[in-house]
Amino acid sequence: MTFLKMLVTALGQVLTWCGGQHARQFIEIRFRQAGYDDEAIDAAREAVTLLVTALITALMAQILHILDSL
Repeated sequence: MTFLKMLVTALGQVLTWCGGQHARQFIEIRFRQAGYDDEAIDAAREAVTLLVTALITALMAQILHILDSL
């Protein structure tokens, strides 16, 4: 069970990094198309990174909680 928890934790870190990267790219492309300046794009990228990180962290916490109850 410990190995499974380690695997899920590692998966969470990969998903956080990957999801954050894709979200940042998506925001940058859409904001540049809409004509926003670099300052607004940077702020939006940071915000979306925090959001994605929080969502994936919450999801991984729930998965780990379920694994603990097994």
